[in-house]
Amino acid sequence: MYHPQTYDELAELLRNENIKLDTIDTSKITDMDSLFEDSERKDFGGIETWDVSNVTNMESMFWGAKSFNQPLESWDVSSVTDMSSMFYGAQAFNQPLNKWDVSNVINMDGMFEEAKSFKQNLDSWQINKDADTEGMFADSPLESKPPKWYKKR
Repeated sequence: MYHPQTYDELAELLRNENIKLDTIDTSKITDMDSLFEDSERKDFGGIETWDVSNVTNMESMFWGAKSFNQPLESWDVSSVTDMSSMFYGAQAFNQPLNKWDVSNVINMDGMFEEAKSFKQNLDSWQINKDADTEGMFADSPLESKPPKWYKKR
């Protein structure tokens, strides 16, 4: 088991695709900004086991990770405040997220922009009244059929 204490230690582990994601203890990590940006990784198995309960920043986490499509519904994202561009261009991603507690997220700008496969129902999300949702679903299937709470600016 690997126990990174910092963002840099985690990022270094992720450079080695032979390390299985379920062998990484992420419980001390607070920032996951751009961790898999433009990742060529094919095997994301085990990422669903990550403890992300202390993470506050998931900005651009899967930006351009074209083959990413792992279930993340079990993640506790209740501490996250920034999910901007989190799945931007993650073309294969289409997993349920309706159980996520996103009530503390302030920045959702472009969160699913260009996520060409994402068609999940997010009607159950309780959105922070101050959340920036600008372009949240731009160029994605949900742009034409967004969740009930979404207000296009």
